[in-house]
Formats: sequence, C-alpha cells, structure tokens
Amino acid sequence: MWHYVRHHEFSLGIFILFFSIIWMTVFTESYNWYLVLPLGISWAGLICLFDFFERKYFLHSVIPNSAGRQRKLFIIGVVALLFCTLLEGFWVFVGRLWYYPFWSLKIYLVLAPFAFAAYTLFLYILYEFARDLVMRYKKINFYYSVNKKFYETIMCGELALGIIGYLLSFKYALEFLTNPLLSPFVINQRGIVPFSAFYIGLIVFISTFFIFEYICSRQNKRTLTHDILSGNFWPILFIIIANVIAVISIEFLNGPFQVWIFANWPYDNIRLFNVPVTALLAWPLQFPVFLSMLRALFPSREVIW
Repeated sequence: MWHYVRHHEFSLGIFILFFSIIWMTVFTESYNWYLVLPLGISWAGLICLFDFFERKYFLHSVIPNSAGRQRKLFIIGVVALLFCTLLEGFWVFVGRLWYYPFWSLKIYLVLAPFAFAAYTLFLYILYEFARDLVMRYKKINFYYSVNKKFYETIMCGELALGIIGYLLSFKYALEFLTNPLLSPFVINQRGIVPFSAFYIGLIVFISTFFIFEYICSRQNKRTLTHDILSGNFWPILFIIIANVIAVISIEFLNGPFQVWIFANWPYDNIRLFNVPVTALLAWPLQFPVFLSMLRALFPSREVIW
C-alpha cells in the first residue's frame, strides 16, 4: 500500500482535496455528521501533497516504508494523541472555545483519534516544509555562544514555571467546572462561559512547552530556547510560514462550512473568515508545543529546530 501511495502521492492529494471540497459544497445547508467528514479527510489530501513536495525537493518523507520511518510515524501518533487531548480538553471541554454542531459526543470520541493524528501530522509536515524551504536558500548560523550555567538556570526556571502553570490550570479548571452558574457542557452546542477560560488553555500550552523544553535539555538535545538565546530566530520564521499555510488550509477552508464554530474568545466580535482574531493570534502557539514534545521523543539525530 505504501509503495502505491509513494508513487501516486500528488494525484492522490489533488483527488482527495477536490473531492472533499466538492462534496461539502454540494451538500451545503444539509449537513450531518457523515456529510462533514470530507473536511477532515481533506487533511489527508494536504498531507499527501506536502509530503510529495518534501520528498521531491528536500528528500524527506513520512511515508512509513522503512523501520525508521515507521517508528517516526508511531511517535508522531503518540504525540498527536497527547497534544490534541490537551488542546481539546482545555480549550473545548473546559474553555468551550469552539464546538462541533454536527457531532454527538459518541461520534466525536470514535473519530477524534483519527482527526488528531491527521491534524498533528499535517502541522508537522508543514513545519518541515517551511524549514527545508528556507534552509535551501539560507545557511543557518548560531550567532552567540550560550553560557552553560545560565542556560541550565533558564531551563530549571522553565521547569518550575511549567509545574506551577499546570497546578494553577488544574486548580482553576476544577473551580471553573464546579461553578453552578456555568452552563452544562454539550459538544454540539455553544456554552456560555467567562472569557477567563481562554487563559486556562493558554497557560497549559505554555507550561507544556516549558516542561518539554526542560526534558530536551536534560537529553542534551537542541531546544528552541537555546536557539533563541544564541540569536537564532529562524525557527520562529519557520513556524510563521507553516502557521500561515495551516490557517488557510484548515481554518479558512472551514469558514464557509462551519464544521466547528468558535465561541467565547476575547474580542470574539472581531473576526476574519469566521475566525476570531484572538484565535488567529493564538494559532502559532501550537507549533512549539507539539514540536517540543516530538523533540523529546524523537532520536537525537532527528532535527526539529
């Protein structure tokens, strides 16, 4: 199967993507849970397309046609479940920051793991594509040496902040969920909650990044923190490029169909293609979080930053 996919990635990607969009367009105004599936399936088409470009121009691929790539894909799958559980757990179940109007909770729980895997794999491929594209034309240098003691202190500080952030987040989440004035959670209906829920998810994301950065430092792996301290800000550019492509491919594509609907964001009334501007500003935070997780689990030879 993987041999076939490898040799037909581009045509498969184009077919899946256009099939998904045409399917969604034909059934506009008459959606139910199985008629909106093609929007998620479109991510498989995008994965094929960008993996084709990665393999053709940069000799990288996630197609598991070797033992090493099978392990790599397995690790990405594990991180996808952990990362998206945090994302959906704190931003949807606690924060009610978006909901799925066409899905029941049972359908969501069955299909969510597949969506998590496709979503995270797509983001990873986009980041690799952006990094390889820039590095093809620009040699990356480390501009400053970083004092080892200072770096270790920063890492310990990040660990402490990460643990404190998690403790505060769980404390606030429990208080939040036990509030009798809070509307009950229904996955396919908008919940009315205070805007403070947004900050709980934000703290969890930042705390997760700090903790995994510390783990990577203890493994003697390069971290984003070390790169920034050494004056190497190129990974930030890679994230920005990947983020722009992801937002267009995922959020703006969802705009006309509203398979998921945003709610309860700060400044929720300021929107672009049905996406709150605050959500667009928070979108890039996903990359350092799940990439730091991958860095901790990937072998040392696997380059991330």
